[in-house]
Amino acid sequence: MTATADYIVAEATEIHTPIAPVQTLGGGRLMIRGSQSLLGAALMLSAAGLWIAPGSDWSADVLLIKLVISLVIGFCGLALLQQGKTPASPEVEIDTIRHEIRIVRRGLHGREVLSHTKYDDLERAELNGAHLILWGAGDTMLAEVALTDPKMRRALLSGLSNAGKL
Repeated sequence: MTATADYIVAEATEIHTPIAPVQTLGGGRLMIRGSQSLLGAALMLSAAGLWIAPGSDWSADVLLIKLVISLVIGFCGLALLQQGKTPASPEVEIDTIRHEIRIVRRGLHGREVLSHTKYDDLERAELNGAHLILWGAGDTMLAEVALTDPKMRRALLSGLSNAGKL
């Protein structure tokens, strides 16, 4: 006898955190990532600028100092450029056996579960054609999922109907 996990994986369109009744998109993270990328590029250019600056000294003791400084500044700039990348978009996993909805983000170190919600803990679910909108506690939108597989659609809709959320 074997047990298999039967779940749906779809791209999440939006994930909102319950901050206020009016859901707005803050630009704080975008500004931080943009400034990290800008500072990283500036540091990498300054590391190269140490060597091509006109009138620089080429004596042996100064060359060693310039090498160490340019390596440190270059690696710091590279690290800031890597930190400034946009993170991967989260995915929605709907587990029809455990009656659970998980929002996960896949990264370099495997998958990170951002949130998991049981069917019973959902506020409601709305079905609009082939799209299912899932609402969490506090009437916040968890995810919008496109249901394409008919077998999985029946399993999900019957589970949500049994929980009284559809």
